[in-house]
Amino acid sequence: MIEGPRLAALVASRVCHDMAEPMNALIQGLDMLKENDASGKNADAIALMEHGVAKAWAKLEFFRFAFAGGGAAGGDGDGRLDEAKATAEKLYGALKPALEWRAPAMTLPRASLKVFMNALFIANECLPKGGVVVVDAMRAGEAAEIRLTCTGQRAGVRPATLAALNGDLPEDGYPGPVVQPLLTGILARQTGVEIVSQTGEGAVDLVLRSPQFKML
Repeated sequence: MIEGPRLAALVASRVCHDMAEPMNALIQGLDMLKENDASGKNADAIALMEHGVAKAWAKLEFFRFAFAGGGAAGGDGDGRLDEAKATAEKLYGALKPALEWRAPAMTLPRASLKVFMNALFIANECLPKGGVVVVDAMRAGEAAEIRLTCTGQRAGVRPATLAALNGDLPEDGYPGPVVQPLLTGILARQTGVEIVSQTGEGAVDLVLRSPQFKML
């Protein structure tokens, strides 16, 4: 029998695959509209469509990376943290917070890249009014840790998110907002990654620790 997280990854992979074709069609159709609008009469409508398509495509690429294990997160062995940078920057280009990537070179298991990307999505939810998410990495003894520092107005982690990360199952089922952090917690435990939340004034740190993280 297929385990729950593996089944979730297979479902996510199928959904991302099926969505790629209509997304490509939308992009091509939008390009045709731009070419045929020489007078600029539909500029506002086209700009609105461009924003929506770009946001949808960025999230589709993120979901493929974070849930289905596409790209650098697929396969076995070690990868590099910066293999996730392009997808992360594209995602945050469609979100309220800005992203600052300050992390030096680091290696980590490819499965842990999915944990990192999911934590990055949670970091976005910690800033409902926007702000800045800084990605950094540093040595922690003989290993290393990844730190996501979320700074902005009303920065905070929802109690339901923390409970889901810890694997505390809600008695009344799984409301939509907790599904992603619940899966993140499962992936983290499977790959030996500890996720710690540290809250200060106007800032939240999400810290990912594992003896398998290595600075270069």
